[in-house]
Amino acid sequence: MSRTLTTCRRCHTPLSPVYPGQREHPLCSPAPKGWIPPDGEHHRRTLQLALAHAARGWHVLPLSPDSKRPLGNCPACRDYDNGKPPHRIEDCPCIPAGAWCHGVRGATTAPATITNWWQNQPDAIPGIATGPSRLCLIDIDNHNAPFPAEPATALLPGIDLTAENLPEALWRDQSAFRDGRDSLRLLTRLRGGEHPWPTGSAYQPVTVNTPSGGRHLWYQAPAADLRQALAPHGIAWQVDIKAGWSYGIAPGATTSKGTYRTTSGHLDAPGRMPDWLAREVIRVAGHAHRPRPPAQPRPRPHRETDLGPAAYLTTVINRGTARLVGLTDGRKRALAALAYQAGGLLDWSGLPHDQVTEQLTTAGTTAGLTHTTAARIVRRSLARGLDEPLPEPSGLRR
Repeated sequence: MSRTLTTCRRCHTPLSPVYPGQREHPLCSPAPKGWIPPDGEHHRRTLQLALAHAARGWHVLPLSPDSKRPLGNCPACRDYDNGKPPHRIEDCPCIPAGAWCHGVRGATTAPATITNWWQNQPDAIPGIATGPSRLCLIDIDNHNAPFPAEPATALLPGIDLTAENLPEALWRDQSAFRDGRDSLRLLTRLRGGEHPWPTGSAYQPVTVNTPSGGRHLWYQAPAADLRQALAPHGIAWQVDIKAGWSYGIAPGATTSKGTYRTTSGHLDAPGRMPDWLAREVIRVAGHAHRPRPPAQPRPRPHRETDLGPAAYLTTVINRGTARLVGLTDGRKRALAALAYQAGGLLDWSGLPHDQVTEQLTTAGTTAGLTHTTAARIVRRSLARGLDEPLPEPSGLRR
C-alpha cells in the first residue's frame, strides 16, 4: 500500500494515503466542529493511551474527536449510507493492509498498526471494541430526557413494574428520576442487589465520568455472545449496554467536549458483574434476546400474484424487517439494502413516502440501531432507490 506523501485537498497539510486514491484526511470530510487544535504533546499522550490499552488486551480503534463515531477511510465502505451495498467485511482491503475500516471489525492490539494509525490521523480518539476485548460497558446517560409516559414498562424495558413486588410510589414519582443512575438504582432494588457499583474488589468495574455528566462502567463480559442493547431496549431508562460488536470511548481519552476520567477500578483487571446484574445484562443483550418487531395484522394467505402494488411493497418491508431483527451483525447494511429496494418500488406502489420512511426507521430501531442512525440510513438509501426505480414486478394484480 502506497505511502507517497501528498497534500490533503481540504486542509492542504501533508497526507500519507492509507488506501489507493485517498485525497483527504478522514476527519476533513466533513470537517468536525469540535476539531482539537494540533498539539504535539496531546498527540503523543493520545498515542500512548491507545498503546497502553492495547497492552492490556483491549482492542483499539480510532474515532472522530467530534462525532465519536469510528473513522472510515475506504470509499466502498462509506457508500452504504448512500444506499449502495458495500463489499463484504471479509473482502475489505483496508484491514489486512493495516488500515482502519469497518469500526470494531478493524480494532486491534498490534502496537505497530496503532502507531501507524495515529501517525496518519493524530487527532483521532481511541475507542475500545467491547466484544473482542471481552468487556461489557454499561453506559449511564445524563441527557435530561423526558420522563417516560408509561413508567411501569419504560423505566426497566422488558419488566412490567405493576406485576413486581415494589411499592408503586418508587417508580411513579417523576421527581425521583433525574438520569440513568436513578433507574439503575431501581433495578438494583428490584433484583436485590446492594448497589450498582459494589465496593468488593472482585466486583469493582472501571468507573469513568464522561464530559456530559454520565458514567461508564467497564466490566468483564458476563457471556461470550452478547450484543449491544440501546434505548428503548436497554437495561433501564437512560442506561445502554455496549457489548459484542460495539465500542466505547477509551478511559482517559479526550474529545472536543472534555476528558473521560477514570475515578475508580483497576484498568488491568476490571471486576466481574454481581450475579443479579449479569443476569439482567444477559436478559437484554444475550444471544437469545431479540426485540420483536411491531405486531402486524395477520394477512389472509395469498399468492404473490394476488398482491397489488401497495400490498407488494408492504410485504417486502415486513419480510425485510423480520430478517433484520434476527441479525447480530450487518444490520446497517441490511437496512440500507431494504430501504434502497423500497425506494425503487415506492412511486410504483403508491404508498405515502412518510409512511414507508417511518416503517423502515422502526425496523432499524427494533433491530437495535439508534433512531438517529436508522433515520439517516433510511433517508439516504430511500432517496437513492427513488432515483433508480426498479422494474415493475410482473404478474401482479393492479
